[in-house]
Amino acid sequence: MSWGPGHLTRQDLVFSPFIHNDPGFLNAGLDYTRLARNFQQLRIRYSGYAPMLTEPYEFLVHGELQTAWQHLFTFIDLDYMLGKRIKSTGRLHLTAGGLFTSDIQALNYVYGRLGYFGYYAAIGLGGFLRLDYRPGEKHGFGTALQVPFASWAARSPYLVNDDEFIENTASHSGVRTFLDFLGDGEIATWDRLQYFDLNIYYSYRLNARWQVGAGYMLEFIHFTSPRNLLSAENTFSLYATIRF
Repeated sequence: MSWGPGHLTRQDLVFSPFIHNDPGFLNAGLDYTRLARNFQQLRIRYSGYAPMLTEPYEFLVHGELQTAWQHLFTFIDLDYMLGKRIKSTGRLHLTAGGLFTSDIQALNYVYGRLGYFGYYAAIGLGGFLRLDYRPGEKHGFGTALQVPFASWAARSPYLVNDDEFIENTASHSGVRTFLDFLGDGEIATWDRLQYFDLNIYYSYRLNARWQVGAGYMLEFIHFTSPRNLLSAENTFSLYATIRF
């Protein structure tokens, strides 16, 4: 279980040439790891950010004074890793294997009385490499890199919406709309979509069942279609682990 603050830097030319920066405190994750003949890990993460380029401003709608809201970005990641230890020296363990990842982002851009909804989704297959070092009984250090090689990627169309976007939202069903958005995607490889997750962590063993620790994660995205997207999310987390 993990929770901690994060910071997002994002420029999405489908919506705006401006660079959106925002610190966020709604960053939480839940992992399940199984260490047996194979290494397995299932992880879900949630992040929320509310950037705004200016100070809140007031505007009139039919003579009624209102205040502009911030944008709202919601990110949900689901990852599954399956691999094996390829080197072990007692204190040092190197693990490598395959990766399934899904990155779903809901984007609400607010401009006074007007707003635009956007989306980004990437469901990918790739690989991971994990290095764990435990110098003693209590302390542990580690790092992990996850890299998808090919993905099914869907993203808001150029100019935010088009006829197909309007068709997809006509059902007024959140699940069906999401599946329709996802169905508009296409295969994207590293020539157009580059993204990875980098983790660094420290752990302290309290007893045979409980560990606590701290970690840092960088999630980077660069997507060139239909317009350039650059996103870097930095997260610092405290976590607790129970072993059973």
